[in-house]
Amino acid sequence: MLKEKNKTVYVLGAGFSVEANAPSQEKLVFEIFRIHNETPHIFKEGKIEEFSKFLNNTLGIPINLQPTIPLEDIFTPLDSCILNNMSYRDLSVSELKEKRNLIFELIGMTLQHLLKDSSKNYIDTFANYLVSKSSIRKNGNYRKIDEVSVISTNWDILLDNSIYNSIRASNELAVVDYCCYISSYDKTDETVKPGLEILGKGGFNVKLLKLHGSLNWLQCPRCHRIYVKFNQKIAMNPFSNINGEEPSCKHCNDNFGKFKSHNLNSNLIMPTFLKDLSNPQYKIIWQNAGIELSEAKKIVFIGYSLPQADFEMRQLLSRMVDKKTEIEVVNWKDDQNPEIYENLIQNFKQFFGRNIKDYKDGTSKYINKHITNYY
Repeated sequence: MLKEKNKTVYVLGAGFSVEANAPSQEKLVFEIFRIHNETPHIFKEGKIEEFSKFLNNTLGIPINLQPTIPLEDIFTPLDSCILNNMSYRDLSVSELKEKRNLIFELIGMTLQHLLKDSSKNYIDTFANYLVSKSSIRKNGNYRKIDEVSVISTNWDILLDNSIYNSIRASNELAVVDYCCYISSYDKTDETVKPGLEILGKGGFNVKLLKLHGSLNWLQCPRCHRIYVKFNQKIAMNPFSNINGEEPSCKHCNDNFGKFKSHNLNSNLIMPTFLKDLSNPQYKIIWQNAGIELSEAKKIVFIGYSLPQADFEMRQLLSRMVDKKTEIEVVNWKDDQNPEIYENLIQNFKQFFGRNIKDYKDGTSKYINKHITNYY
């Protein structure tokens, strides 16, 4: 006899954060150039010029077309050549790595600028709901109750911070659980703990699986620990060179001495047709995401468009989602271009081979109508 399922899994795409002023992926390059033109001091001197020169001289993209180039067309050739140790046109492998870091820095600074004054009441509401639903797992109830989890393809930390702040305000013994091996970035921060440790102490975890990494993560290239700090985009720290020092792995420094090989790196997975998921932490996250999907009675896709290029995610969904699982899609229907929304819904119907429920009024209205009713 099959186990009765009662779990809802929320799958978040870039559209989840758009109403909080986060750009969609296809508009990131446009936003980089727009911000530079309007507030050039946001980026370090010469960075935009270096980026534009790379696009023009190496990729052959004229200046007038640069703001509209898809990120996949930038990162795919870079990552392919780096992975295969090949030069690309006029650049060596080491120079390709430098350009890749440059572009990531510009993306990170762009997100940091756009999200600094974002209004995210609907995200706070969603976070409070997740904390409340997850709290019934405390006192050992996690063995028999597991009703909600979130899988996100986003780098931004709007939801992460909202969940974290909601937990802190509740004074509960609980953590944001990224479902991988983590360590606190600050030595004295006791709020960053593995979910299993907190469950063993009678607390609860709020599961947030970030398939492409997070702006509040840094990773040690030696032991592969992920360092976490909430309410701060520490993935940008290696570029800011705080206090003249690069952040370093405290565990490896204690075990082996202090070496440059212990300097922490950002481990974000960039938009590319050749995503490298060989990182052991990502393997754990993706495996756990598959388990969450397999246990779902209902999956709610919010701001996620199921793009053809995201074939790893499509493969995971195809392999792990049960035929009886309910599918809901939350997105935005533009009355000026209704065919975009209609094609999106048809794409989901064709992929899952069943009827789906769809909500066309955007994320905040969906949360305010369907999530708020939970309380």
